[in-house]
Amino acid sequence: MYRACGSFSETYQDDMALLRTRWQWLALALLLVTLLAYPFLVSNSWIRFATVSGITIISVIGLQILVGLAGQVSVGQSAFMGIGAYFTAIAAMKLNLPFPLPLLIGAGGAALVGVMFGLPAARIKGFYLALTTLAAQFVFQFTVVRLPEHWFGGSAGISVSAPVILGHEIRTATDFYFLVLPFVVMSVFAALFILRSRVGRALISVRDNDLAAEVTGINVTYYKIAAFGMASFFAGLAGGLLAYENRLAHFEQFTLFESIWYLGMLIVGGIGSILGAVLGAISLRLVQELLTVVGPWIAQLLPGARYDIAFPMVNVVLGVLIIVFLIYQPRGLAHLYRRGERYSRVWPFPY
Repeated sequence: MYRACGSFSETYQDDMALLRTRWQWLALALLLVTLLAYPFLVSNSWIRFATVSGITIISVIGLQILVGLAGQVSVGQSAFMGIGAYFTAIAAMKLNLPFPLPLLIGAGGAALVGVMFGLPAARIKGFYLALTTLAAQFVFQFTVVRLPEHWFGGSAGISVSAPVILGHEIRTATDFYFLVLPFVVMSVFAALFILRSRVGRALISVRDNDLAAEVTGINVTYYKIAAFGMASFFAGLAGGLLAYENRLAHFEQFTLFESIWYLGMLIVGGIGSILGAVLGAISLRLVQELLTVVGPWIAQLLPGARYDIAFPMVNVVLGVLIIVFLIYQPRGLAHLYRRGERYSRVWPFPY
């Protein structure tokens, strides 16, 4: 991290600190106050938008660990979310476990399945690895409707009752917002801890050159499989929260389009950066929400356009954004943020 001339670290703890200046602490305090006050300033629709965006951030952070840090390709993140949602629903409705135990079971179950699909990563890479994770998406949708209907709900899915915390039933949009917010904060800090730990450095070395990493003593196979497990754990946690928020665990909520959207969020936000995962998830969810709102209005302006124009329009805009960022800003929104942050530190000097 670049700092102004004359500002330097004197200890190792200071050099490794996430927040180094008073302005950064002030910005964090303002962010926390804004997050706490947000549901009291906007309508229920925008509260739910923030809730779904927070759930998306958790899943995209997991994908960032797998793709951005470990360098493994995955187009099945939505499937692991679905696995977590079903495990959570079964634990909550069939086993009658109290919250948050169903969430932990859902995340753990998704992690185990992710490790199973990550085993081929020890032998294959690139396009063939992408096909393996793509298979997870189709295996999930094909299998879940053919499992025992008493447990998995068949084609109707599993209804999920509202969670109860300390005797309070979570029902309103504001309640769900404050339910999801702590999990988002913990996921961000957990990902930052992984990034700055020995595990994160090992994952980055595997991403950069797995042969060189193996020569230096890193167990490449172990860390590749571990990356799939961690990514699936985050996805399972997000899927469980989404099942609680929607009151339903259904396979049609977790499609291939969602997995592609998550990859697009990484590209737009910045691959290899936890901040990039957060910015990419928020920005593309905002684009999706705005296009859904203006879709009917555009349909009225264009003669012969269908009223369900929003769905194809959202996918077209996603493709255009990915192309634009790959050509003109391959490092994503996180790089733009860091450039602005560096400029603010040294201003009015040029460097």
